[in-house]
Order: sequence, then structure tokens, then C-alpha cells
Amino acid sequence: MIEQRKNNQSARFDLVYSKPEMAFGSEPEPELAKYIESSVVKGEALDLGCGDGRHALFLARNGYNVTGVDISQVAIKKVECLAQSEKLNSFLKLHHSDVRDFDYPLEEYDFVAAVTLFDHVPQKDVIPLFEKVAGSMKKDGVIFIKVHTVKDPGKLNGSDKASELSWAIQHYFKSAELRALLEKKFKILKYSEYDELDRSHGKPHFHNFAIALAQKA
Repeated sequence: MIEQRKNNQSARFDLVYSKPEMAFGSEPEPELAKYIESSVVKGEALDLGCGDGRHALFLARNGYNVTGVDISQVAIKKVECLAQSEKLNSFLKLHHSDVRDFDYPLEEYDFVAAVTLFDHVPQKDVIPLFEKVAGSMKKDGVIFIKVHTVKDPGKLNGSDKASELSWAIQHYFKSAELRALLEKKFKILKYSEYDELDRSHGKPHFHNFAIALAQKA
């Protein structure tokens, strides 16, 4: 049953990424970009739920060796093609995998991007996945996380009508839930919860997000 669910999710994301344009635009999250462009520490990066590569490619352009993981084979192939066109293949290692099944190395990564990733897994899997991700990071490594919150229209409406991708959200985070999760192992560098107008896919629509930038203690 669990494998069937994963296969169904993979197939639905394959449709999302099958269009020629990038599914969520080509620009990285502003706070992620601001940190990366100001950081003097470059090294190993992990992009979880990398999709068609807007963050993986950005990290590679900025001097990181990037491991990208995504459940969609179509998305992974799309990243490979985009990386080839920019001659970035040597900086990318891509894995077609559910993030819960990925074989996380110990203390490997200097930076982790998890953009709308932890909200795409069931609530029961959030803490086990977080433990794996935290264990894969070096001391002083930095993570950027973005999740949908319970104030999101998709949650409030109780339907898929907020956007064409509301079906993918399996856990809407409560207020300060993300902060509490991170404070177990990380020093919070930035945290906020806010409304955002999303024009990157489908008709313009609003989401409510929590974002965090945090450093492993």
C-alpha cells in the first residue's frame, strides 16, 4: 500500500515536470539565494525534493557540489538536461528516490535545501526524516527549510482548490512547529511565517509559509 502511494505520487509529479518550462520558475528562494551569495563557505550541498533544479542548479553555479534527490524521474532527467546545457554536470549527483528512502551519509553536507519538502511527507515521517537529514550535515552546516502552514488556503478550504498542487501537501505545519523542530539540533538564524502570492504555476494564488535558515549546533 505504501509503495503504491509512492508510485502514484511519483506519477503525478512526473506530469507536473513534463512541461518544457520549469515548474516553479527558475529563480531560487530569495532568502536561500541571499545566504548562498554572501557565504564564503562552499562545499557539499543537498537539495531534497530538487524538482527540475532551480535550487540545485543555483547551488552548482555558486561553487557547490550538489546532490539532488527527487521522487520524479521526469524531473531528474530535466535537471540533467539543464545542467548539460550549462556545463554543470560535473557538479551534480542526481538520485531518483523518495526522500524517505535515500541513503543519507553521515556528516557530509555543508548546506541543505528542503523547499516545500517536509510538508510533502506524512506527519509521522517528519521527525524520522528530519533526524536523517540532520545527521547528514556537518557541524555548523546550514539548512534552509520552507513549508506550508495551517493558515494556507489549501488547508483552510479543505480541498485541492487553492492551487492545482494542493493534493501534494500531506502535513500543514502549525504556527512555530518548524521552529520547535529545528531548535532540537540547530541554532535559528532566521525564521518567519507569512502570506505569499504565488505566480510560478497555475493561476496566481496565495500560500502561507514558514521559512527557516538554521545552523547545526
